[in-house]
Amino acid sequence: MFCHSGYFAYLCMSYLYITMRVRFLVLALVLLSALTHATAEVAVRYRAAFATGVMMRDGKVDPWLTQRPLLGGEFGVEFLPTGRWHSLQQFNNASVGLSLTYLNLGNDLKLGQVVAPYAYLRVPFVRLPHFELGIRAGLGVAFCDKRYINTVADGQAYKSVQDANQSIGSVANIYLPEVLFVDFPIGRGWSIGASFGWYHVSNGSIIQPNSGYNMFLGEIAATYHPHADTYSAPAADPPDGLYAGKRWDVELSVSGGVRQAYYRDRLFFGVGSLTLAAHYRPWSIFKIGAGVDVFYDDYYRCVNVGATPSDRRTYFQKTYLSESNALNCLRVGVSLQPEFVVGNFTAGFHFGVYLYDNLRNLEPKADVDANGGPLDLPIFYRYDLLRAGSAGYRDGWLYTRILLKYRCTKHLFVQLGLKAHLTKAEFVDAGIGVAL
Repeated sequence: MFCHSGYFAYLCMSYLYITMRVRFLVLALVLLSALTHATAEVAVRYRAAFATGVMMRDGKVDPWLTQRPLLGGEFGVEFLPTGRWHSLQQFNNASVGLSLTYLNLGNDLKLGQVVAPYAYLRVPFVRLPHFELGIRAGLGVAFCDKRYINTVADGQAYKSVQDANQSIGSVANIYLPEVLFVDFPIGRGWSIGASFGWYHVSNGSIIQPNSGYNMFLGEIAATYHPHADTYSAPAADPPDGLYAGKRWDVELSVSGGVRQAYYRDRLFFGVGSLTLAAHYRPWSIFKIGAGVDVFYDDYYRCVNVGATPSDRRTYFQKTYLSESNALNCLRVGVSLQPEFVVGNFTAGFHFGVYLYDNLRNLEPKADVDANGGPLDLPIFYRYDLLRAGSAGYRDGWLYTRILLKYRCTKHLFVQLGLKAHLTKAEFVDAGIGVAL
């Protein structure tokens, strides 16, 4: 039976990849059938949605954005609160779900299509008999059928990005859908709703080129709860009072990963982070803190100005690198760290400022060349925030991190992080930490 199931899954995935347009409906029907049997004793509801929207212009996908709007659909199953997970009740009876998204990006030849399975947390802020308002935050994997290597002209692979997809370099990518939703229950287990939000697709610079897709999508959705007549939601348990447990903690974490910096180099470089932070937890679902972050990126030991045979050369002309200097690899900053706690999971959204950063005076390279040498910028300076980190622009003094942590024991946790300069991902790293 296992062999037959595995072979059937293989055929489904092959069919999914080759026939993008038809497969979404087929897979949704198969998934619905399976879930109907598998969740007979579980409180679930099903959601189907139509999506449309636009992609943020960044100079790399602009020529192809006028062909058609972004169009797609989504099918998912949502597991309703039953009282087993007390932490969800503290988020106004939040629910968790699994969903599958299909998007046509409006240009079949260069941008193609995306299929993204993902998990999400649905948190209602306002819940009335015929109205709900809240957020839906998700994390998943986006599979893209068009990327640099299959859109570049013949004979130009890793030589040019002319008329090729410069935004996506890999099949598998991180998928981040973050939306605001409204729902209107209309009876008999049915509700209609809408949502609008920011959707991000990139591989975290593990494979270049990778500027990623930043999309703004709206959805119209229908939701069906087959056991609405018998389902009884547990009482919400909002954290009205102060958190009764330990309010202060100190965390030390270390993490690492790899990334590519430039598509022509085709080299991988080690990256890492070291963080010491203190947090205060006023409520069980939320804590706020501050920390010191130390970042390391081995790419910046490369040379692109006057390189000798003994130097590790890079073709990337974003940063002025005239010597292999280990100090260029280090950045130190301080960050504000709001974090949300759901049981053993913690989701952090950190915003930091570089205090030590040699690179601020070495980019963009064109400015350094015009100046006749390194610049002399203060900690805070004016720069193009929306294009920070892109070729020809500075990274800037602001950095952001999205972290997902899982508490293994009372004092030990593992984490997965994405470091970025606003919309431009720098690297993904994973690691371990201790909490005191």
